[in-house]
Amino acid sequence: MSADRLEALYAEPLPADRTGALYNAFSYPTKISAESVALFVACHTNPGDHVLDVFGGSGTTGIAALLCERPTERMVQLAAKRGLEPVWGARNATVYELSEIGTLLARVMTHAPEPAAFRAAAKRLVDAAEKLEPSLYSAVSPSGDAGTVRQIIWSDVVACPRCGAETTYAVTRVRYKPLRFDDRFTCVCGHTGSPDDWVRVLESVRDPWTGKTTKRRRRVPWKVYGKSSTGNWSREAEAVDSAAEAGSLERPLPGCAPIRELKWGDLHRSGYHQGMTHLHHLYTARNFRALATLWQLIEDEPEELREALRLLVLSYNAAHSTLMTRVVLKKNSSDFVVTGAQSGVMYVSGLPVEKNVFVGVRRKITTFAAAFELLHGLSGQAEIVTGSSANLHLADESVDYVFTDPPFGAYIPYSEINQLNELWLGQTTQTEDEAIVSPAQGKGVSEYQALLTSVFYEVSRVMKPTADATLVFHSSQAAVWRALEASLSDAGLAVTAASILDKTQASFKQVNGHVAVSGDPLLRVSKRLPSAKLPPPAATMDELVRVARSSHSSAAPATTRQQHHNYSELIGRALVDGVPITMDARAVYQIQGLA
Repeated sequence: MSADRLEALYAEPLPADRTGALYNAFSYPTKISAESVALFVACHTNPGDHVLDVFGGSGTTGIAALLCERPTERMVQLAAKRGLEPVWGARNATVYELSEIGTLLARVMTHAPEPAAFRAAAKRLVDAAEKLEPSLYSAVSPSGDAGTVRQIIWSDVVACPRCGAETTYAVTRVRYKPLRFDDRFTCVCGHTGSPDDWVRVLESVRDPWTGKTTKRRRRVPWKVYGKSSTGNWSREAEAVDSAAEAGSLERPLPGCAPIRELKWGDLHRSGYHQGMTHLHHLYTARNFRALATLWQLIEDEPEELREALRLLVLSYNAAHSTLMTRVVLKKNSSDFVVTGAQSGVMYVSGLPVEKNVFVGVRRKITTFAAAFELLHGLSGQAEIVTGSSANLHLADESVDYVFTDPPFGAYIPYSEINQLNELWLGQTTQTEDEAIVSPAQGKGVSEYQALLTSVFYEVSRVMKPTADATLVFHSSQAAVWRALEASLSDAGLAVTAASILDKTQASFKQVNGHVAVSGDPLLRVSKRLPSAKLPPPAATMDELVRVARSSHSSAAPATTRQQHHNYSELIGRALVDGVPITMDARAVYQIQGLA
């Protein structure tokens, strides 16, 4: 595509488009829609070209390359909106990824099974699991009818700091009419204070699955949501609900159940993770049993469908099956809204949720089948490699385009989070070559930069002289941006244009981090410098910030979301103009009066 057309491609933000079957088939942190990535692939390449991703994540670039053969309506709309006319047709891709779960996802999606065969096998799988465990999620309705659990809200047990009387965290915090969390509670002894001052009650329990005794926070079922022949219902938990959990723990597990130790690192918290030494401690016994039952039954299905079925089960696992599943309050709602785990962390709240795994996996079947209908039968070739991209097997100057999404410094410790799925697979991520800032791994910014540099050297080596790369990156810290900038420069690469990946819904860490930054910079990178490059408009980042502040003050008031784009936009300008990055987001916002 001509240079002016490529300029149009980077002239406005790229929507993350984190919706639809291709995205929802698997929950993966910071993932971008394959349809959005496909627009960049199609505009930078021609049919038959070779596309590379060196930080493959969930395999989005490989999926995008294949989709160019059969563009979706959304892809056509994205191109038309920008006045772009890419030549659609099959591309080929190579995707490198360190994680076992990432490459499983990439393999399945780029070699999609026949949708009808998958759908039949998946329904057969869940049916067989429910037949083996017919009473696993049994529950009685408020009227005494037999029913099935939809979800259970559990609660930590807490004790009054004055008299030691025990109650539940839910009782101290939750109020109805209207539904809200209260920040004051009065004990039977008369003591009044913040519920956060109530002490979490600990218990010593013998774990029959490890044979060891552990001390952990005591949790009890608080509210049960179910379904009977008369419809959905909810009620307060009863003794029988606690007995059902105890019964699930006492029975032997399927032989495939991974009773494996967790390798805690930067995400471990001594409070809510107390006593959680093994994978199954992150689940209720019932949910762990349900997953193990499904996992074992996969072996009875045709070999060509097993990886897709494993992915189906794991797609529900980390986001919805563990004690990290949560409730949230929504305005004017009469009851809690149940949601999944927070992306990028391993937080366990005082009100964790146990969802019915069989019901959840069954619901996922339709989403996966829809994704496979888009991807099955495409003619492009995608090679998925589990390993470090610091040593690519590709020939010199053999790649036409690179689209990649490197780890953002210390932003998300992927290997630690990936354990939730990879321990089921029997192989966890090898962390030696993981490009990350991690105190637990002994990696600071300099180690992170060195790992990035080794990868970008390889990228530069395999890129054709006229090829481009597109990088998505995010950080609120100047030191991390300098590490990226230096690693690109050392590898002989230069940033030639910048845009924004516009995420309509910011991640948990973007919203709750030290400084809110949204709109990840999207960088065009080349092996060559532009033939005609204007001198930078400012010699320092401080001058860039002040120029931007002046332009913003004369414009209409910006929304909060637009304000949080400011730092990303400034970083893009600095990288293109060669301005040293010397300021964190906090410093920029202070100058602009946004902090």
